[in-house]
Amino acid sequence: MTYIYETADSAEYDLLRAYADYNMSHPTEAESIMWDILKNKSIDGHKFRRQHIIKDYIVDFVCLHKKLVVEIDGQYHLEGQQIVKDKSRSEDLNKSGYTVIRFTNEEVIGNTQQVIKDIKKALMEIIPAKKTRPLAQQFPLPLEGDRGRLSGLGVNLNAWAVDAACSGNPGPMEYQAIDLATGARVFHFGPMKGTNNIGEFLAIVHALALMQQQGLYDKTIYSDSYNAILWVNKRKCKTKLERTPETEELFQIILRAERWLNTHVWRNPIVKWETQQWGEVPADFGRKK
Repeated sequence: MTYIYETADSAEYDLLRAYADYNMSHPTEAESIMWDILKNKSIDGHKFRRQHIIKDYIVDFVCLHKKLVVEIDGQYHLEGQQIVKDKSRSEDLNKSGYTVIRFTNEEVIGNTQQVIKDIKKALMEIIPAKKTRPLAQQFPLPLEGDRGRLSGLGVNLNAWAVDAACSGNPGPMEYQAIDLATGARVFHFGPMKGTNNIGEFLAIVHALALMQQQGLYDKTIYSDSYNAILWVNKRKCKTKLERTPETEELFQIILRAERWLNTHVWRNPIVKWETQQWGEVPADFGRKK
């Protein structure tokens, strides 16, 4: 699931999309040649997109299945400051799991066959992520009786429940949302080194952003974390987690979430899940001893 954390923040997305549309309408000669090579799954059946937005970047071409980014460097990319920016951009995409390969205009135009060989080689060297069971098998629908019980206790079933789990403090952290009406998992993020409180906070923001994108303005969000709800209402993640190179990617996600909170207005109720009355929140990972 890619919303506020893997694509551009929605406050910036429209501007990036406008740039991407312009670039598609005004390709360079090298970009036109490259698109002729990549389109229609012509390289071993792999689908590529062009001028695609990832995080705060517009990449020239990307195969999302393999997470392979293909960039074409014009003359300005050879200038000192731009070389540094390109390196930083590639490193950031690498941290998000993307492999980045770069070609110059001259290589694409004058040595096209070698470029094709290099792309095929890169695709072959990328090991796809291990497949998991379908979500429907991982999260069976709740029993009708349980839904009836919760409804009878005053729980609004037109809602998503969110929760986080963390092995250690800090440690590998992940979070998810479950639709109370169907029992289906709505989204999942992680694992990534962090804390449980951060996961609870990000889960609520993720749900708010997704509900707004889908026009679900009347849907409730349940969380069993008082701190996370307070942080969201204050639009600030008050974590004491140390900011280190190991946690930097998580802090970038936190900043993105805070920026979303400070640039958007939402109507969705955020309600404290009352565990003592209702039992464990349906989004619980079931790891409590």
